[in-house]
Amino acid sequence: GVHVENETYPSANELLKLGSVWLCNETGYCTDHNAKARRLSESDEMDTPDWKDMTLRVHYVPDRFFVAYEVDWTKYCKGLLLDGCTSAYIGGVKQHVPMTGLPDKKDGVLVYENNEIGFTLLNKPGGMPTNSTKTNHAEDVASMYAAALKERHGDKSTKHISIPLRAETEMHGLLLVSTKREFCSYINEQLQLARSNNLVDGKCGVAKTYKCLVCVKKPSDIDRIEKLVNRDLTHYVNVKSACPKTFTRTKPTTANPKLGDWQKCVMRITSIGDEKFRAACVSSKYNDSNDYTLAHRLWDPRMEMPAEDLGVSYVMQIDVQLLTAKPHQIRGQLAALGCPIVGDVAYGGGSCVMRMHHHMWQRMAVQLCHLEFNMPEWNEDKTALVPTDKKCTFHLNTAWWTEYLNDYERSI
Repeated sequence: GVHVENETYPSANELLKLGSVWLCNETGYCTDHNAKARRLSESDEMDTPDWKDMTLRVHYVPDRFFVAYEVDWTKYCKGLLLDGCTSAYIGGVKQHVPMTGLPDKKDGVLVYENNEIGFTLLNKPGGMPTNSTKTNHAEDVASMYAAALKERHGDKSTKHISIPLRAETEMHGLLLVSTKREFCSYINEQLQLARSNNLVDGKCGVAKTYKCLVCVKKPSDIDRIEKLVNRDLTHYVNVKSACPKTFTRTKPTTANPKLGDWQKCVMRITSIGDEKFRAACVSSKYNDSNDYTLAHRLWDPRMEMPAEDLGVSYVMQIDVQLLTAKPHQIRGQLAALGCPIVGDVAYGGGSCVMRMHHHMWQRMAVQLCHLEFNMPEWNEDKTALVPTDKKCTFHLNTAWWTEYLNDYERSI
């Protein structure tokens, strides 16, 4: 997140709470040999380190993720109370929200909790990382959820919090959190099985579908993308390249493997548009205020013609299933197809800016909307989890841009 009020900076106590202060062994840090760096907190107030060869590093302008405070990490999603919005099914049985978890003023993030097996499903807000950064270990998903568990259960709360299926900072949607090491091991084994086959299939018991809003430059592209539905789309990515990563349709031959590691990416577009229309116009050339308003709501209201600046005429919602797991795969493959994700600056989708309470952050029009895996059970000696035939199915039917598209549809 980026602070709008640039003249304000966190105090010393706030920097310690955020984890922005480090004590480093400079010799080890520079030589990368036995490097010792320790993040300081308020509990270190009385420490008197041996300052020989030690340096205090203060990140006085740390990364901030203020969207973390816009939701309640102790409550369930409001969408679970609405038909056709958010759902959680275990073995075909719909799960209900406990009375103590009903959301109040803020929307909650919980979708499902299972303390016995040791996992939780969250509806992750876009604009915050899953894990701590170098300058902030307080405003990420793992830290916020751990703090919420401690608030609810005190010292009895779990000491293990990990995120086996990580999501990029800008991404929204379903996020699986492990609260027991055995469950983390179970999911990692399932994912490793998929990677060993190079394709995600039914053997691993994990299925993911992403909902995206993509940029379309001309009307003919809508028909072209529609023809790609339910086809396996293959590209190759240089995983060693910097962001934006390089995606090509054919695998390049490189004499020097140090310059490139080209790996196969496969994805499938499962559906496009919605029940009412395939694509929405965002161009202002037709002098239609509805198109003009939608463009400004998606990108930045301060821009005069945000869609024209990007060369975009329409936006279209699509569902994508990944058949491999590679870095930046959805973003890079869609950009290679000529339809980058709305808000994906690096790959040509422009910048979507969200402002609230004197703060702003970037967001991207992609979310994990469907997650399914086999529910595990404990083995006889309670030392490990093994898969069963029972399915855990979680679904989000709406995204942050759904309201904008619904308003657009009602106005045309």
